[in-house]
Amino acid sequence: MIIAILAALTFGAATATGLLWVLGFGGQSGAEAVARLGRIRNGEGDAGIIASQATSATSKSNSAFKIRRPSAVSLGGVTLVSGKVSANWAKQLESAGLTLTPREYLILRCVIGALVTAITMILLNIPLLALGLFPIGFLLPSFYVSRRINGRLKKMEGQMIEMLQMLASGLRAGFGLQQALEAASEQVPAPLSIELRRTMRDISMGSSVEQALTALNNRVASPDFDIVVTAILIQRSVGGNLAEILDNVAFTLRERERIRGEIATLTSQQRLTGFVIGGIPFGLAGFFAVVNPEFIGLLFTEPIGRMMLVTALILEGIGAFCIKKIVNIEV
Repeated sequence: MIIAILAALTFGAATATGLLWVLGFGGQSGAEAVARLGRIRNGEGDAGIIASQATSATSKSNSAFKIRRPSAVSLGGVTLVSGKVSANWAKQLESAGLTLTPREYLILRCVIGALVTAITMILLNIPLLALGLFPIGFLLPSFYVSRRINGRLKKMEGQMIEMLQMLASGLRAGFGLQQALEAASEQVPAPLSIELRRTMRDISMGSSVEQALTALNNRVASPDFDIVVTAILIQRSVGGNLAEILDNVAFTLRERERIRGEIATLTSQQRLTGFVIGGIPFGLAGFFAVVNPEFIGLLFTEPIGRMMLVTALILEGIGAFCIKKIVNIEV
């Protein structure tokens, strides 16, 4: 019975999402689309979008940023998400490598929040608790996006040293910076190759190398990328041997990676302690569920027991978060 209800709720959520999509929930109006096409015809399209991601203080970049910034998500003339929040979501989704728009992202978060509320209501039958869990379900996609950003960032940082060595080798072989970047984009694996190809596409669309590299740095938002981009931009301003500079940067990044490994080794005991302490309640719950099901069943059948169970899970999450912050040492 419960499975049938959950299946019906899932089908209803998917149907509602499809209807909102067809109705153009939060989409661009016809006037906005026409205005955007007019800007593209006037030369303010893709090149302006590329320049908008650069952090230079030029007026061209500032005006392009205004063109690139996503509009507010609205429904029936009512603004649901402001333009600033929508721009922040767009940047996060871009950094995570997702193709969702802010409008689609908002719909997804609302649907998941509704599903969490419905499932809690069906299983526990506590309306106040079910409504209180809606914000948690609404925030679940943001947690996934954050984890995806961090995982993607770690992969790119791990590929950074290899890319720098390829760039330095290409420059020594007589390639220009653009040629070396293009060669590296064909040899390094994803996701770094995707970002490099996007940078080369930006350059081919009319953006300068400085603007394309700054846009790459803004998309990735990594300290290692910031070091590399800053070194390249300074070399292009004052001159110097770029291959030697990239070798020095690669050495610095390699040493930082070594220090991170040493820190991970030194804090491994603390992380293991956190896992053990966090797993003890679940282990005891499983033990009592086998030995004395009636005893542990009170947590699921009585309202007070269910409230205690939810409180314990929340405190467990807070404890895990604190332990993670303590052992996570930035280098």
